Amino acid sequence: MTGNLEDFLGKALIAVIFASFTVFQAAAIFAMMSHPEGSALWALALTSKVFSLVFMLLVVYLTVTRLPPISGAAGIEPRVSAITGTFILMLLIVLPAQTLRPWQLYFSTALIVVGTLLSIYCLYRLGRSFSIMATARKLVSDGPYALVRHPLYFAEAVTTIGLLVSNWSLVALLLGAVQFSFQFRRMRNEEAVLRQTFPEYDDYARRVPMFIPGLKIG
Repeated sequence: MTGNLEDFLGKALIAVIFASFTVFQAAAIFAMMSHPEGSALWALALTSKVFSLVFMLLVVYLTVTRLPPISGAAGIEPRVSAITGTFILMLLIVLPAQTLRPWQLYFSTALIVVGTLLSIYCLYRLGRSFSIMATARKLVSDGPYALVRHPLYFAEAVTTIGLLVSNWSLVALLLGAVQFSFQFRRMRNEEAVLRQTFPEYDDYARRVPMFIPGLKIG
């Protein structure tokens, strides 16, 4: 399969998947607004869903309009890591519902709101360079990308912690550990492609930490 054909098929698939997510999320928002509770937790949960809807719409838009690839990772592992890291936490929906204390509900929902809002901002700044797969399109090194090399993964990690708190169980924690390991592989795979494509990336990587602001590791 040629790179252009793979990119087109991947674009179409991701756009369809996330467009489907937006429909379900919009329906969930409508259902919540049809039965307003007026509590602070209800308002926080509604805010979380609205931000998630915005994030999904942005994913669809940037996927459809993204720049053509300059280069991409070879082999099956980067593709498996990208798909698994993106979608594995969807398995949380099949786990039994947990009885949470009020502070856990507020804390988990607040983390999801903050993580999703940060994800929207990082995705907006990444712009048409966005891709699920490890692909080089354009090097973005300003905005949040001047603080860490992978701010979108950092933002998604905040959301993931919120999801794990709201689904607190050993199985959920194991899923979270698996997801993070694949996300780490995605970061490494993307960096390998970017180093190969953009000569200035080595200097950028020396100046900017990989994942945690101020921590010069990786």
